[in-house]
Amino acid sequence: MTRPFSPSPRSRNVRNCLATLSPHVCPPAGDHPWAGPRAGAGRRHRAFQGLSQKRRHTARKGCAALALLSLFSLNGADAQTTPAAPRSERLLVVAPGAFKPALQEFLLHKQRLRPTEFQPLEAVLQEAEGRDDPEKLKRFLHREWSARGLGYVLLVGDVDVLPVRYMVLDRITPAAFDYAFYPSDLYYADLAKPDGRFEDWNARTEGFHGGYFGEVRGEKNKTDPINYDEVDYLPEAAVGRWPVSSPAEVQVVAAKTVAFETSHLSSQAPTPPRAGFIAVGGWVDSRRRMDAWAARLGAAWQVEKRYYADSRRKAATAPPNLEQVRGLLNAGVDLLVHTGHGQSDEWEQCFHVRDLKTVTNAARLPVVISAGCSTAYFAPLPPYEPYVDVTGREHAGSDHKEIFTAPPPPPAPYQRGRFNPTGLGEQMLKGGASGGVAYIGCNTGSQPCGLTLLEGFVTAWAQAPAPRLGDCWTQALRHYHRKERLAYLKPNADWYPPSVFFQGMKFMLFGDPSLMLPAAPTSG
Repeated sequence: MTRPFSPSPRSRNVRNCLATLSPHVCPPAGDHPWAGPRAGAGRRHRAFQGLSQKRRHTARKGCAALALLSLFSLNGADAQTTPAAPRSERLLVVAPGAFKPALQEFLLHKQRLRPTEFQPLEAVLQEAEGRDDPEKLKRFLHREWSARGLGYVLLVGDVDVLPVRYMVLDRITPAAFDYAFYPSDLYYADLAKPDGRFEDWNARTEGFHGGYFGEVRGEKNKTDPINYDEVDYLPEAAVGRWPVSSPAEVQVVAAKTVAFETSHLSSQAPTPPRAGFIAVGGWVDSRRRMDAWAARLGAAWQVEKRYYADSRRKAATAPPNLEQVRGLLNAGVDLLVHTGHGQSDEWEQCFHVRDLKTVTNAARLPVVISAGCSTAYFAPLPPYEPYVDVTGREHAGSDHKEIFTAPPPPPAPYQRGRFNPTGLGEQMLKGGASGGVAYIGCNTGSQPCGLTLLEGFVTAWAQAPAPRLGDCWTQALRHYHRKERLAYLKPNADWYPPSVFFQGMKFMLFGDPSLMLPAAPTSG
């Protein structure tokens, strides 16, 4: 069972959002008591506690300067997405066998639309080879892709029932021995090397590195290659996950998905698609870029904006708050885009997980995409948070005073019981008939370069005559790879960009990747 939601320490997101961007302007994580409950309305970021006003101001200036640098480098670039290679129409659904009865209606629906197959997770793990369950599952997907073609993969299961692969970043956090693990479903999408061979995300196997996957270096170890495991980051298939733990949760998400597609397919006079854009202050100023994305949707879309105001710019509409966000949801937008600070339980200042019970949009659900930190939180973040390692040992985590004096042991691919957390994006998908039909967001700290992912997704949806969720997300990842120059980005004496490399690895797609999305009506 997924444990009840509990607010995560605000400090985690500050640490991820600021320290990764610039370790020079942020205090070492080990210097602060990261764990503990948040205060009330006047609370401050825990990462800034104990700092002088001058040092807090310096940290904020550093974050803002780096954000501005990122935006400057991106705004002048071509906005077109990088086309993905043609893929098979085939959808493969992988889930624990016990979930199959709850999936029957969904599978029948999908089989009427495209080649669709179901594979019990237990059978996949029994027949496939690999060092652990994530690799067995990935080798099975690679074999299917190589032999029969594979366009879409739906993983049905939360971290307690379906394995997760963790990538690794070196982080300047002494108590954690300067390492951090982040779950990544890009691992299952990036199936092959450029020559078609299996991509194991583990090019470096010396010593403890053999148990670390998708390693990114550069925050501390600046002499090593940033892309330490030589990952190409380009997906061969579109992968989505339903973070569900029981047949009852499967039924909720399956019913929402079927109803969404059936509604759009059966409509004789489709209504113009609607989009909502939410920009909340206190983060990077994304309003100009969001204006550009909205323009790409075209005149056939109905677009509503909820932007914060400041002394330099007057808001055209009321600024984002709970009533504004809930109004967009209940009015039935098809696409909802959010930029601003986030926590695992909220979009700061405007929407909390508890507000989902007041949303009544079951008749018209949106696809939601957010740049906020941690809103797609669904698995623990070792070694900071409590977790179970690959040997079965339980750890309290450095947030709770555990000190690692050697490289932390990798997390187990399953995290059950109290080690299985939940967040806003997960609850928006599975928490009831309302909410959203899909959610894309970051499972931990998000950086300004994450806006490039949002840009790619919206642009792909706008350009596609028959958009599908996974195609748009795959094109967003390819767009990010090109725009952020991952193939040839190199650090210099003053700039170490590890956050640029792992950003796409931390974003999750919660939803059916083969989902057919509404498109603007065409004349004739």
